[in-house]
Amino acid sequence: MARPSKEIMEFMEKHSIDSDEIWEVHGNSWCIKHKALERAGAVAGIKWDQTPTIIESNSEKATVAICVTGRLADRVEWSIGEAAPKNNKNAYPYAMAEKRAKDRVILKLLNTHGYLYSEAEFEADEKPATLAKKDAKGVYSALQKEMREACVSRELLKAWMTGNVDRIKVLPEDWQDTLRLQCEEAIADLRAKETA
Repeated sequence: MARPSKEIMEFMEKHSIDSDEIWEVHGNSWCIKHKALERAGAVAGIKWDQTPTIIESNSEKATVAICVTGRLADRVEWSIGEAAPKNNKNAYPYAMAEKRAKDRVILKLLNTHGYLYSEAEFEADEKPATLAKKDAKGVYSALQKEMREACVSRELLKAWMTGNVDRIKVLPEDWQDTLRLQCEEAIADLRAKETA
């Protein structure tokens, strides 16, 4: 994996982005987690116009396009977020359109547009099929056990997380979220122990 550019490293430092919140995709682009962007935008003081402009809304066809406007000090930026079956595989097109639009505005206002891309931009990529919960129990239990064993240091735990992305993706989404939350809590605990 290549090292992030100087601009990305400066952005990470300025906005307290952890190394496990960005990753390389397609060999030359860098992706950042939606929640990391939301956190950075909130801390920076980005304010949102009250109501987005609905450009297209067709719930039967799961096609949505909205425009959102954000403000930071004297700067104003807007962007369009869209979700349709050809670029969105989840069942929540309105939420995805909002996520994409807001992430694009945050990247523009924080001067990182073109250096980083939101994970929401890559939602259309092929994802492995998730297992049914009854079939996922063994995988989930094994991943939890391995995660606990990797909790020796932040670096080891982050390496374990990176190395098991594809295995985690086959879990039901709520189990994926639970496992990620447990990893984040473990990383926070390890960070606290290191600074104590």
